[in-house]
Amino acid sequence: MEIQRVAYIVDFKGKEVPKKLSKMDVNLAYVSKKGNYAVVYFDKNKGEKMLTSHLKNVKGFIRIYPSLTFNEEANIS
Repeated sequence: MEIQRVAYIVDFKGKEVPKKLSKMDVNLAYVSKKGNYAVVYFDKNKGEKMLTSHLKNVKGFIRIYPSLTFNEEANIS
């Protein structure tokens, strides 16, 4: 069984969003406190809507978008 992973960038203000991401079922790869963004990886079948629905009520959440540097062909089987 092959698991498809995707990378997303989460823009935020403050400290609440990284704390929420660390408690969620996603791989929090990197958090930039100066740039106010985080890089997360999660299963493609979960989708962006799952992440957005959990974060939309968190204070400081701005937006989420796919990472431009993520290469889908590099997924590990």
